[in-house]
Order: sequence, then C-alpha cells, then structure tokens
Amino acid sequence: MRIRSLALLTTAAVLATMTACVATSEETRPEPRPSVSEEEVTPIETPDDAPEVSIVDSSPGGAKDADPLWQGLAEAAANKSEAYLKVYVHTGNPDVPDTGEATVTADTPDSVSVTVDAKNVDTEKSPFLLIQGTFTVEEIGGSAYTLTTENSDEIAELDPKGPDDEARCTADDAQDRISLAAQDLADDPDKREDFRQQWGASPQVWWGIQKTAISLNQEGGVAGDFLTEACGEYLQQ
Repeated sequence: MRIRSLALLTTAAVLATMTACVATSEETRPEPRPSVSEEEVTPIETPDDAPEVSIVDSSPGGAKDADPLWQGLAEAAANKSEAYLKVYVHTGNPDVPDTGEATVTADTPDSVSVTVDAKNVDTEKSPFLLIQGTFTVEEIGGSAYTLTTENSDEIAELDPKGPDDEARCTADDAQDRISLAAQDLADDPDKREDFRQQWGASPQVWWGIQKTAISLNQEGGVAGDFLTEACGEYLQQ
C-alpha cells in the first residue's frame, strides 16, 4: 500500500502529542487511540562469547544520557574491554573514505564522535552510516572515542527480529503504528529496550521513533520531520 502523503506520518505524531477531543452538544470527550495489533517480539538471546558491551541499535545522537552508543563506548573505555557495535548513526556528512579512518558523528548537536577504520563503516543506507565490528575503545576527549578493530564479524544472534524498514514504512497501518510507538516511547522512556527489540530490525524507523519521542518531550512538544526522514525513500505520493 502506498502511504498517502510524506507528511502524514509526522502529522500523526504531532496529533498524538495532544489529547484529541470530539466535541458534542453536551461534552468534549477524548478520541480513542487508533487500533493496531500487538507487536510480535522475538526474545534476543545473547551468545556466551559476545562482548559484555554489545550495542545493536540506532543512535539518536545528542546527549550521553539518551544515546546508548555513547554510554556503551564510555563503559568499554572505562573498563578497558572490547565492544561489539552494530549501530546506525544518522549523519549530515555521510562521505566515508575508501581507506584510512573515518569519523562518524550524528547530526544532532552535542553528539559523540567515533573515529574508526573506514572499512568498518557501511554507507549502504546513507545518510544512515552503520558502524559494525568488535573494537577496543579509547576515550580521546569528553565526547570523542577512537576504535581499534579486533574483528569485523557480525554477531547475528544479537539482531532484533521483525519487519525491515521498507515493510514498516509501507504497511497498511504504518501511519498509526509508527506514530503511536513514538508517542508511547515519549510517555515512558524507561521502556526504550522493549521498543528497541520491537523496532530495531527497521533501524531507520527506530531512529525516527526515538528522535520523535525525544522531540515530543522537549519544551514545545514538536514532533519534527524525523518519521518522514526515516521512511522517505519508501513513501510515494
């Protein structure tokens, strides 16, 4: 199914920030939430030989307390332990050299910067860059880390299971399901891990859900265009 407009996903998220009401001659009552089926979640079993710091996620960028990538790198550097990363970062500078090092920084202000071998940065979903591999981690500044590649192997068992970005964005109930997830995450940020397991198999959409939720919780509560950005390549007018 073609989603009806590029703006609809964002519009739905904006509307979800408010208690929609239906006026009657006697009262104003809340409009019911859109009805969508429950998410099917396959539990993730961590292999015994996986590094203690293993991050399979989409980084929302920004402050350390909201970014699992930054938190994981800080932990690995402090403990001098390895870190396995399979992390998507939305960046304003997606150009990556063929050889040498690449520095990946989210296009959100005050984000962590990661310098890594360019061979461990996948540009297939540009401007979403994928950092993947097992690394030793060195902190070189308050918000900057250098990664040294131990190996580039994927630990597929750690991947969330579920629909990919195209399936999420083009589903019949995409508008309701994605915008509700963003609102529900905004309402209860402590459930982020549950949402990651539900949505992590569609990394672009998961990024958009996080960014929308963060924006909704900021002063003014504006949803922004993050969901449109996440689904843009799949949407048709």
